Order: sequence, then C-alpha cells, then structure tokens
Amino acid sequence: MDKDFSLEKKNFIETYNLARPIMTILGDQVRQEILLALIESGGMGGIRVGEIQKKSHVSRSAVSHHLKVLLDAGIINMRREGTKNYYYIDFDDTTVKPVILFWQQVEPMLKRCSKESEKRL
Repeated sequence: MDKDFSLEKKNFIETYNLARPIMTILGDQVRQEILLALIESGGMGGIRVGEIQKKSHVSRSAVSHHLKVLLDAGIINMRREGTKNYYYIDFDDTTVKPVILFWQQVEPMLKRCSKESEKRL
C-alpha cells in the first residue's frame, strides 16, 4: 500500500468518524419525518411543534423529544418569539456538513480501494 493511499484512507476514516454520530441521529425514521416537515416548510422563519406534529403524524411529546435530539446535535436551530418556539434548518450553521463531505468522498474512495485491490492480485 503506497503512502498516498494510506493518507487518503486515513483522512477518509477521519471524515467518517466525524459523520458517524450525525448519521446515527439521522437514522431515526421519526427524525427523518421531522426534517422533511422542516424542509417542506421552506424555512420561512421556522415552524412550531404543532405544525410539525400534524405533518409527521407523531405525538406532540415525541416530536418535542426528537426536536431536542436534533437541536442538541446541532442539526437544526430554534428561534424564540415570546413563548413560541420556531424550528428550522440553517444550512450554513448545521452539523450535517461532515455527512455530506463523507458521502462526497465515498465514490472516489471505492474506486481507489478497487485499484489498490487489483494491484495486490
């Protein structure tokens, strides 16, 4: 295995390790429905728990729990207006970027690993 490939592989694994906790959080079906509801809202100032609950068909308490997980992970944001909380996705300020970077690197790494395997045969 050459040094360049070893370094590429090491960097790829580091990217994966940064993305893994976020991918785990995003792996939950209810959270995916919540994210879809947030996306469908168009990000226009955010939406409230009740609106998300109607779109996701999940109980209000479950929505609140999953929103907290998404908030704590930095995947979504919240703004408060008096006693009302509005949830939204701010793509410039989200922790999903390592996941995007990881998936952008998958195809090139697959090709590189394939070439390295062929060299050993």
